[in-house]
Amino acid sequence: MRFIKIIILLLVPLAGLTMNANAQISLTAENMALGGGGTAYLTGFEALFVNPANLYIQEKNYNLQISLLQGGAYFDSAVPIQNNNDRFSRFRTSLLPYNDLNENRLITDGDRNSILDRNYPGERAVSYLHSKTDLYWLGMKWNRADRSYALALRTRTMSSYEIGRGYFSADPVERNGEMVIDRSFRHQYQVLNELSFGYAESFTFLNGLIPRLSEFIVGIAPKVVLAGPHLDSEYFNVYTAVGEADGWQREARFNQLGSGFFSASGAQELLSGTASPLESSFSDLFNPSGVGIGLDIGITYLITFGSDLSVLRRQDVPTEKSLRFSFSINDLGALHHFRNPRMLSMPEIDESTVPEEELSELYFQGAPNEHQFFLNQFSDSPYNMVDSVVDGSYETLLPTTINAGALFQISRLKMMGDISYNIARSRFSPNLPVTYLGVELRPLTFLPLRAGTRLAPGLQGYYSFGGAIETTYFDLTAAVQLKSRNIGPTTEILGASLVGIKFYLQ
Repeated sequence: MRFIKIIILLLVPLAGLTMNANAQISLTAENMALGGGGTAYLTGFEALFVNPANLYIQEKNYNLQISLLQGGAYFDSAVPIQNNNDRFSRFRTSLLPYNDLNENRLITDGDRNSILDRNYPGERAVSYLHSKTDLYWLGMKWNRADRSYALALRTRTMSSYEIGRGYFSADPVERNGEMVIDRSFRHQYQVLNELSFGYAESFTFLNGLIPRLSEFIVGIAPKVVLAGPHLDSEYFNVYTAVGEADGWQREARFNQLGSGFFSASGAQELLSGTASPLESSFSDLFNPSGVGIGLDIGITYLITFGSDLSVLRRQDVPTEKSLRFSFSINDLGALHHFRNPRMLSMPEIDESTVPEEELSELYFQGAPNEHQFFLNQFSDSPYNMVDSVVDGSYETLLPTTINAGALFQISRLKMMGDISYNIARSRFSPNLPVTYLGVELRPLTFLPLRAGTRLAPGLQGYYSFGGAIETTYFDLTAAVQLKSRNIGPTTEILGASLVGIKFYLQ
């Protein structure tokens, strides 16, 4: 029965159960430097998780590619961070299970003004922030005469959170013609360990209908997923003005899905309103809490021109002059959460009342278990109103995304663009397409220099820069992403992939 339920989830996209991951497609040095896309660009083993069709494309003569311990990290913060040492410290603590002894996160008056200016410009009532890490433990790709294969083992953590302006200011804002004070909160957290194997080949049937110097390529990459602890804690809590005489109307509801150490509190404590924030350790992040299957699929239409004969002589001529159009669907799959699974809820509230005037004394950073400390500082904490605790396994979807990209390549220049759409929906903010733009220039054949940016309503903007040293037998790559404001790039680092090493065997 469990297997049947997972198959149903694969076929019927229950978007409300999936992880909202409006982040970059992948966190490797190449695509981070190019703004975060890569649907048409990546051709190494990383293409397994972005567009498996690109595995077929050769931009370097080799039979086997091997990579060890490559990855990247993206971390945004609700409060300004003055120097990079502090930023690294904050990033490190955001990965650790939180307790009130980890770090003093008290808000000063100056911080409160910075939080409002930084995260709630204009009439914005809800802010969205996220952090993500990707670590590729092992990656391999090998080429054959008529197809390419790849294998990779990846661990990624995703933490996204949405917080209403009402936690930091008691002043209402206008939304859809009404004055509201939004004290909503949502935190989603997931650890995924993925073993992926895929291949790509030329689609012979369609190739017979198109010119010989172009190729229609398909790729598929199934994967097995071992999940760590999962959390989706959603507290909708909004006050709406109904007229000077009638006062305010409050709507509130709370639901939480959790597994692993996110659900360790006792049921009786929750029902009695005496639950306290959970205590946990870093090792708890590695305890398996779920298992699932996933699929990444992609297609690429490769058009070569000029002196590029890589389509005709695939084995000994790399692709150097081409136009690519790519489409992929990533993370199509589902997870079954079985370790300490728990679902919490409280009675829905719809009443005339006076808005709470309590403001948060803490800023929120998205660490595991931090959500309970943040919400329990208020008298209306949903954990004090829980009336339903259900223990039982549950299923969620992987963060399925649809991506389309294009790339123009001529000798030492590449220009690329991607559009990515996350199927997950949020009741707090619209789910809009994200655009990634990037360019690569080689002043020397072994020295690619890369730059890019991301354009997305409601998400933090950034500019990215990177480069590499490429030789016959190995590549060294690095990238950094800098936060952007209205005045342009800043020196605040949002993401980085310090060193990525790939080895090649002929």
